[in-house]
Amino acid sequence: MKVGKNMDIKFNTYDDFMKEYEIYQLDKCSKCNSVRELMQDDVMVRIENRTLHFPGLFVLCCTKCGDKSLPEYSKEMIDGGYRTMVKQNQFVGEFVSKNYRKKFEYCQEIDYQYDHNDYYNIPGLCYDEEHSVEGFLTPVFFDRKALIYFISVPDFEVDIFSETYGYIGKKDLEGIYQYDWSVPFGFNSNGKLVFWLGDLNYMDAQSQAILKGFNVDSDHLIIDSEFFQAQMNCMFSRLIKEKQILMNKDNFILNVKKKYNIDLTHLEKECSSQTENIGRPLVFTEQGISGVINAFDKVLVEGFDVGQLRELYKTLYTESERDAQYERWQSIRLIKEILLKWCEKLEDTIDVEILVSPLYILHDYRIYLDHLLSEEKQENTKMYIVETLGVQNFEEQEAIYFEEIERLDKLFQYLVLLSK
Repeated sequence: MKVGKNMDIKFNTYDDFMKEYEIYQLDKCSKCNSVRELMQDDVMVRIENRTLHFPGLFVLCCTKCGDKSLPEYSKEMIDGGYRTMVKQNQFVGEFVSKNYRKKFEYCQEIDYQYDHNDYYNIPGLCYDEEHSVEGFLTPVFFDRKALIYFISVPDFEVDIFSETYGYIGKKDLEGIYQYDWSVPFGFNSNGKLVFWLGDLNYMDAQSQAILKGFNVDSDHLIIDSEFFQAQMNCMFSRLIKEKQILMNKDNFILNVKKKYNIDLTHLEKECSSQTENIGRPLVFTEQGISGVINAFDKVLVEGFDVGQLRELYKTLYTESERDAQYERWQSIRLIKEILLKWCEKLEDTIDVEILVSPLYILHDYRIYLDHLLSEEKQENTKMYIVETLGVQNFEEQEAIYFEEIERLDKLFQYLVLLSK
């Protein structure tokens, strides 16, 4: 088989095509081992002296090197088209999709929109030995805002435990089991919420109907997600960075306890209660992220024993080195000075001011959200956040949030490493 840049495929003989037909293409690129995603492409296929043109054929495209290959169902379509041309003695054929959508036996009453081509073309989905009814592993896509309802209603529990992977469950009101039903979901590279069609069938009718209002067309992207890799390839997903930050805060405290016999913990029960409010926001507005910002400020700024931070400062600095005002310092300034001491022996210079900047941002943002401020003070705070985080404007709440989380993650990684 020869493949051109524009998916122009040539087979010298029909037997050559059949040899290619028998090769099952996986979700990893055979050239660079990166992830392939399903997409539609303009494909020209030449078998012997016959030319078949498919303006919208599904292909698997590597997300890194761009190499393309034919999934099994597309090969079936090519084979069917070729046989028809031989039978009709044609040498040039145009095969245009009629936008047919096959429906499977799941969720028939709710009639979700999905594309059966995903099920047949995405590697592994149609080879489902666990479920006897065809179509269980068909991806169904939704606007991620659909989860807001389930998070806000006490009857449900939503756990987004990694960057693109989570579970939703309806609690068992009788208390016999933990859930009436519980199903996994994921987010694809375009931020769309995705469930398996068969899992949606487990939900009660009301929950299915709520999701129906957020149902969107398939964009065919699912392979490059922790959801797909965990479900299909049994790959462990990573904790979301919000949870990693909390874990590293605990590790930092543990390191200091072991090395210096200084306990930095403060209001443990209260901090534990606040961590329940920390997760990945679904809507990136001031209101949407305020709960996480507030909780993080309490846990990461107020969640340290300031007196014990001063003891750590005194342990690290000789009496002659100590600042005359250190008894007045609060947690952020103390953490900054502690980092400065730990960084003295490093070969690579670290800008500690930038490193601790997300703690100042947390505190200022929380004050902006929770306090009655003058318009001048509000504008100054917003300008400080924008300039410090390097975003275009304050309306870019999603950019602000993710930059803040990235910096917090980096800060607490450094605190863990340097405190060992």
